[in-house]
Amino acid sequence: MVLRMTVFIHVLFIAGKVTSKKGVKCGGILSASSGNVSSPNFPGLYPYNTECTWLIVVSEGSSVLLTFQHFELEYHTDCAYDYIKIYNGISEDEGNLLGKFCGDVSPPQFSSSWNVMSIIFHSDRHVARKGFSVGYRKDTCGGVLTGLSGVISSPGYPLEYNNNADCSWTVHVSNQSVVSLVFLDFQLENNEGCNFDYVALFDGPTVKHSHLGNYCGTERPPSTVTTSSHLLVVFKSDFNIGGRGFKAYYYSGECQQILKNISANFTSPHYPNIYPNNINCHWSVTLAAGYRIKLFFHFLELEDRNSLTDMCDYDSVVVYDGDSETDTMLGQWCGSEQPPSLTSKGNKLLVVLSTDRNYAFKGFTASYIGVVPVNVSCTRTEFQIQISRQALPQLDRENIYLGNPSCSAQLTETSYKILARFVNCGTAGQV
Repeated sequence: MVLRMTVFIHVLFIAGKVTSKKGVKCGGILSASSGNVSSPNFPGLYPYNTECTWLIVVSEGSSVLLTFQHFELEYHTDCAYDYIKIYNGISEDEGNLLGKFCGDVSPPQFSSSWNVMSIIFHSDRHVARKGFSVGYRKDTCGGVLTGLSGVISSPGYPLEYNNNADCSWTVHVSNQSVVSLVFLDFQLENNEGCNFDYVALFDGPTVKHSHLGNYCGTERPPSTVTTSSHLLVVFKSDFNIGGRGFKAYYYSGECQQILKNISANFTSPHYPNIYPNNINCHWSVTLAAGYRIKLFFHFLELEDRNSLTDMCDYDSVVVYDGDSETDTMLGQWCGSEQPPSLTSKGNKLLVVLSTDRNYAFKGFTASYIGVVPVNVSCTRTEFQIQISRQALPQLDRENIYLGNPSCSAQLTETSYKILARFVNCGTAGQV
């Protein structure tokens, strides 16, 4: 914690420095609840060979909302010449990068997931344009969320929310993905029709898109999956009677996968490039009843353990023996530790990657395969193989045999049994 605070103070200090062409002053620390940032000399042409860093810090518990009013920079396919970079936090950590932009297409609105946001402007030695102008404001209720995953909660949660609240969160993930929303806690004023205090969900960025439902009371809304890359969450309260409010996680398809194939590979987001900061990603493996799941980690590189607690307090991968974080934990790893192969006790397994606001690395690659528990017992003259019927629910007895079809299994109420003597049934060398 001491080390992290030192790093943060250091960045606050260097953010105010001018690292640009001599005579051009730009960048700094902005702590007002709202303001404006523009390129040097805006709306005139910005100077060549300039680098500016602005660090926006609002009150704890709030977020920063950015809205561009004008944007015109030199264009390059990879924005290699002149560009703006926007960070969800401190700019020295690439895991916080929300986007890199150039040309004349204005960036979308951005909301930070905490109370710090950074903007870097860079120009090279050739070609100048008008530059940019962007407004920011402290946002305690609502915003535009663009991360792979994040948290949406009522104002002041878990304390009672305010009366006359009117909040809207627009979630926008990759165009090739969809949005999943899962409520962890929910307690609003209850009334028939949910007309007083309520959460409304829309399958798109506006209230004109498909209405997914209004929710109130104490029953958690069902998990929701959009048909597009946008989700709108609206929270409203009336003039009296409140509640604890709500807390929900949203995930993009890249950050929440349900795997049902008998075997598959999966990786942390952006692998082999560094993963984003401030994410909570889930891979849930569910196979047919009777199967167990064997999991392998082929590579793992996360932020190291906390040197004071020797725990994975920052970034970690956790594996649960089931489909929920309340199930038995099979292990937690971080740093460059190599997890052993793991086998579930049932047909479900959950892998969770959690990262904090600082320092990001390559992540991990993993694979799994479904295995069938087989009991084998032997005597001097014969052996018996027993397989649960749940493990092979789709097969007839005639399709389960040892060596050749004449040695097919016996069928009992709970299992398939193969009884064979060592002298026949082609047992030698058979799998």
